[in-house]
Amino acid sequence: MANEDEPQFPDAGILWRGWSEETLREIAQRGQPVLLFVADPDPFVWPFLREVFKAVPANAALRPLLHESFIPLLIKADELPIELSALGAGSRYHIAILSPYGLTPMVTVNPVHGSPAEVVDEIALILERLATTWH
Repeated sequence: MANEDEPQFPDAGILWRGWSEETLREIAQRGQPVLLFVADPDPFVWPFLREVFKAVPANAALRPLLHESFIPLLIKADELPIELSALGAGSRYHIAILSPYGLTPMVTVNPVHGSPAEVVDEIALILERLATTWH
């Protein structure tokens, strides 16, 4: 039986977390990298981000990684905390794998480079590699 206090992971979806003390505690407790997705309404980047965001749940390899190991963090660009925006979130990058220690970007992903499915495949490949090497 699932703990009623824990968020429920959708079978064919992604349980995105927001920026909160609870999320920060979970990141610290897991000690695993974090997938950051910055939702930016800028018309030059939003169409690409939107399609990548829609494609994330369709990737069967990525879903379990984001459920079991890595926390998916979704933040609106205008709500970015200074800790992330000072390191380039929302300006130099919109999708990144962050270190759990200081939330510094380890790898950034360009949402314009390839089709949405190819971008999501790249994210899944990065997280698969991290899953086998991160301690």
